[in-house]
Amino acid sequence: MFRMFAAFSAVSLVSLLLVSCDSSSAPETGGFFPAPLQESSSVALARGADGRSHMAFTGYDGETKNEIYYGVCEGAGCGTSLKEWSVATIAFPSAIKLQLAVTPDGKPRLYIVARPPTEETNYNRTYSYGECDTDCAEADNWTFTRIAESGDNLISDALTPRVPDRTFVLDGKGNPRFIYTDGNYIIEPDHYGAFVMACDDGCTERQNWTETDLALHVGYSTESFSKPALAVAENGAMGVVAGLYPFAEDGTQLKQGLYYYGCEADCTDKANWRRTFIVQPGGGSIPSPTWDLAFTPEGKPRLALFAGDGTEVEGLAHQLLYAWCNEKCDTEDGWSANAVNPGKGVGEGTDLVLDKEGRPHIAMLTANGQAAIARCTDACETDAPQWTADLAEEIAVPQKERPQALPFHCDGEVWNGFLPSLTLGEKTATIGYDIVVEARCLYKDVDEPIPSATFHEIFRGSRIATVSLNGD
Repeated sequence: MFRMFAAFSAVSLVSLLLVSCDSSSAPETGGFFPAPLQESSSVALARGADGRSHMAFTGYDGETKNEIYYGVCEGAGCGTSLKEWSVATIAFPSAIKLQLAVTPDGKPRLYIVARPPTEETNYNRTYSYGECDTDCAEADNWTFTRIAESGDNLISDALTPRVPDRTFVLDGKGNPRFIYTDGNYIIEPDHYGAFVMACDDGCTERQNWTETDLALHVGYSTESFSKPALAVAENGAMGVVAGLYPFAEDGTQLKQGLYYYGCEADCTDKANWRRTFIVQPGGGSIPSPTWDLAFTPEGKPRLALFAGDGTEVEGLAHQLLYAWCNEKCDTEDGWSANAVNPGKGVGEGTDLVLDKEGRPHIAMLTANGQAAIARCTDACETDAPQWTADLAEEIAVPQKERPQALPFHCDGEVWNGFLPSLTLGEKTATIGYDIVVEARCLYKDVDEPIPSATFHEIFRGSRIATVSLNGD
């Protein structure tokens, strides 16, 4: 297990809202709904080296359930208003989630997880890649190709709308990579494992993609991966962090927990991947343990981890950690960590982004479902890190901006954020996240004297909010 440098504390998020700002030079902050007149989900953000902002989201349900949306913005108010955005509506049946990345020369790339057509009974997920090189706010300029599909048992499907995916990246040359897991015993041959998909040219043609299975197979047994997070360094090195039920090549069970897989070169060859146990991250569904991986410009891995219940380390449950490794990253002793300390229960949905100086910024959710950000300003990989945290916005702000009407038999509405996505500007951080409005709805059975109550989802919509980073 990694070495812990900074202990946990009882500091709350509220007490960390002490970011110093020079109001005279503070950048514009605020938030908006990118699709205020409809439902939407899985908002993803990216920022190109040319300064343009990019966003994408799905139509989620109803009349827009077979559409996805891509937007681009070049103005100063991209993080606070929809006015300066150009948005394309793209037909894409049954999209569930998407991810977005931008090439070094500013071209957007999309990765979409969707439900297959109903006649494809052997599968329940498809994985598609999309490219656009010019005028990308025009839907016809996008090309999409289905790259892979899976047919696992979807035991964790209930967490899909709650837990973010960090599985799609571009390398330093703009080449796409993604990872997905499968447990399909219906097809022949069976398709079990954790598959890293890579393409270096002609990526809108399925045959140009390679598949590398990271899972070990012994007889009829296959290692099980959960919530894999993929990252790639500027030099092409790759890393994966995943919950793992592992075993040795002779079938001997190894300790379960969070593992790091690293590959420095020729990553389509499984032999070039090395792994190590990092920590036992705990379990649970609400809140759910989550993690994300990033690389420094020098190719060193960095990890953000929100731990779940039942951890082996005292006090670790429902805490947020930042971990790093500078050498021997395929050994436990190579990893160290400190406590971010935004408060117990704060940190679910981690999205880790490093700035140009390699300092970590983590988008996350609070214990009451509000979007927030933690960032380190100094001594980030020591026993005295300087972490600070702030809300992206109070949940009352979108509540006031877009009040939600409830059915006549419902009351007690609850607003919660999910799936945070982070991008950094020069002096700002912009967080995209989903807002879910639920309400208590009453039902009366003629044979029962007391009405029953059930919470229902009334609305789901993507939201974008920008905060100032002055004082870093």
